[in-house]
Amino acid sequence: MTMKRILAALSCFSSLLLAARAAESDGADRGPFFSGTIKARFPGENVTMKGVVVTLNEEKNAFICYDTDLMRVSLAWTGDYLRFGNYMKEINHPQPPEVVGTPVFGTKPRPGWATGDGPFDDPRPNKQGPLPEKWAKYRGLYLYERQVVLSYTVGDTTVLELPGVERHGDRVVFTRTFRVSASDKPLHILLCDYPGGLNLTTYANVIGNPTKRSAATFLDEMGAGLITAVLDAPANTSWLARPGGLWLDLPALNKPATFKLFIAKAGEIEEAKFAELINGPAVLPDLMKLTKGGPPRWQEPVVTQGALATSGGDGPYVVDTISENLTNRWGTRAFFGGFDFFPDGRAAVCTFHGDVWIVSGLDATLEKLTWRRFATGIFQGLGLKVVDGKVYVLGRDQITRLHDLNGDGEADFYENFNNDTVATANYHEFCLDLHTDSRGDFYFFKGSPWPPDVTSPHQGTLLKISKDGGATEVYATGFRAPNGSAIGPRDEITVSDNEGHWMPASKLNLVKRGGFYGMTPAAQRDLTLTRGGTNLTFNPSDPRARAALHARAYDGPAPVPLDYDQPICWLPKNMDNSSGGQVWVTSDKWGPLKDHLLFMSYGRGTLFHVMQEQVDGVTQAAMVKFPLKFSTGLMRGRVNPKDGQVYVCGVRGWQTDGTKDGGFYRVRYTGKAVHTPVEFHALKDGLKLVFPNPLDSNVATDVANYAVEMWNYLYSPNYGSQEYSVVDPALKTHDKLDVKSARLSADCSAVSLEIPGLRPANQVKVKLNLKAADGTAISQDLYATIHKMGSASVAAN
Repeated sequence: MTMKRILAALSCFSSLLLAARAAESDGADRGPFFSGTIKARFPGENVTMKGVVVTLNEEKNAFICYDTDLMRVSLAWTGDYLRFGNYMKEINHPQPPEVVGTPVFGTKPRPGWATGDGPFDDPRPNKQGPLPEKWAKYRGLYLYERQVVLSYTVGDTTVLELPGVERHGDRVVFTRTFRVSASDKPLHILLCDYPGGLNLTTYANVIGNPTKRSAATFLDEMGAGLITAVLDAPANTSWLARPGGLWLDLPALNKPATFKLFIAKAGEIEEAKFAELINGPAVLPDLMKLTKGGPPRWQEPVVTQGALATSGGDGPYVVDTISENLTNRWGTRAFFGGFDFFPDGRAAVCTFHGDVWIVSGLDATLEKLTWRRFATGIFQGLGLKVVDGKVYVLGRDQITRLHDLNGDGEADFYENFNNDTVATANYHEFCLDLHTDSRGDFYFFKGSPWPPDVTSPHQGTLLKISKDGGATEVYATGFRAPNGSAIGPRDEITVSDNEGHWMPASKLNLVKRGGFYGMTPAAQRDLTLTRGGTNLTFNPSDPRARAALHARAYDGPAPVPLDYDQPICWLPKNMDNSSGGQVWVTSDKWGPLKDHLLFMSYGRGTLFHVMQEQVDGVTQAAMVKFPLKFSTGLMRGRVNPKDGQVYVCGVRGWQTDGTKDGGFYRVRYTGKAVHTPVEFHALKDGLKLVFPNPLDSNVATDVANYAVEMWNYLYSPNYGSQEYSVVDPALKTHDKLDVKSARLSADCSAVSLEIPGLRPANQVKVKLNLKAADGTAISQDLYATIHKMGSASVAAN
């Protein structure tokens, strides 16, 4: 029988009244949809790890949440929106939002579609991550005005879906309009689940013309239920109750079909009134027309003015403040999580709370900066990369490639470039920073959970995504809070990590494929660990292995790995309590530091110059802090291809000295002489420091102008570390070392320090109190990590 409209009312829950309060109490306009992990209690405990919540009406009191891992509707509700707690106000242990409105229908976490004869059960390992692509795959979403059209595939079938609502008086009827391509197998759509199980008892009357507008009603013994209908379904479409839920079964299709579902509470709308609503004109929207781009939503830009030389005084490098706490008419916060540049010098900037802005006017004066809102709804935007003119944004759910389909300056298609990463509800497993290598492959880091009871294969890892987005590799493991990273001119990967459990202090890592970097619960492999003098070999990321061995993940008697990949440089807590990103200086317009690496402190809001060297194939480094201050924690850096200057951005969260929610800055070279070490070398009996300009010879050769000390950290399951003597590890102290001699090179630009007793150490501090040949004072502290002493002597230098 050709089914044009089928009506069914199904037993699922008691009737509740529609709440009419506004959705967002803070008045912010966050766009047509919000992405995040969403918690709900219907039907039963219901967590959507990668949720897309669509606001369906102007009143902002009807919502639907899609699960892009499982391609299901996890919940539709009315009334209030979400309880965010501090989520939208700051970044301080941000917990997943919770639904606070009145549920209408929903599904438990399981696949929302199936093909052929099934299967219907969740096939995913540990029920985590997206469904296999051959089962179903989220492709992205289109925006047309405030409408959201989801795009996905089910098997080989492409699907477009437009959610919506229609009103009958003060009652809401949810709608789902589909365009399904031709398919060679039957398709099955999960509509809703039932907290108490399915109980179909009553068959009801026919509504309207039985040949085109037929319907059947099923109610429970109490007369409560859910009314559903389908309009213009293909021939031989049927409803089918499978264990725990109602499915709409579609036959194999020899051509595309467009049809519309209606869903409402049986107790809130009379059957006749529902029939009146669905028996209106049978005109369905053309979903293909909604995928070409529509009129702009945010066409009025925000215009601001920057400020020059807000830090740095008359030195060689100064800070120009582009923006702090960007105020905008939509009321959204500006916690800047990442940025990159277009070839013409414009910047694309993403925020933690979901916006992407295009910034123009980044000229010498910063007098007129134009901010155009380009995209909204990103799930914790903490990384961004521009490739071939397209903006790629890293969210916790996926890398999104943004397309402006009609050239109006706003993104119309939010393409899922890659969503292989496994997301859990733990707040601490942020996806952090986004870079590409010379081959075009993408890289980002994922933090470990807190507490660090690792439960997924991606927590605490570096993930590599192929250039086409089709493949994902766990590249390295053992990261705790890898806030920021960089990829250098030779494809070298660096990343920071900050003090915490299994992290004695903040540090800079040089990452190699297959490396393990110390965060034991996130090893994601078998390790040999020791506990009480006994060696154990197991995977500390496997909850079952931990339980079998009664192995704690952190603190106290947790077993400790015999080894891990060492950082190239540690930093003590007073210099960096929580690390940020790095940036390579690729411009010859930034003074003598071209091809050098810079390091950012998120905790202190400071910037460091990194000097690397290799001794017998082992990389080690030293850092010197720039005399610059920023009003927020620094996390990301790029070089603008137009002006050749270094730009940085960051946010204020927990464990930072920052006072501003977010900041976007330019670090500009003024052309003045630079007086800071640019090279660091460990000699067999001391250190050699190279400066870009000559030193005052009398001052540089006076050993009283140097102070050297060294210490080690203790690697353990506990939080951080005391500072221990290298000479006597039982003592919690620094070893102070005398400088026996200071030799200056012939051109007065390099000084070699003879330091008896200097040896490999986690931390070496060198206090400099020098003077340049032009009279400029040089008062700096250098912090180094020495894994190996060099073979050359001070005398030979």
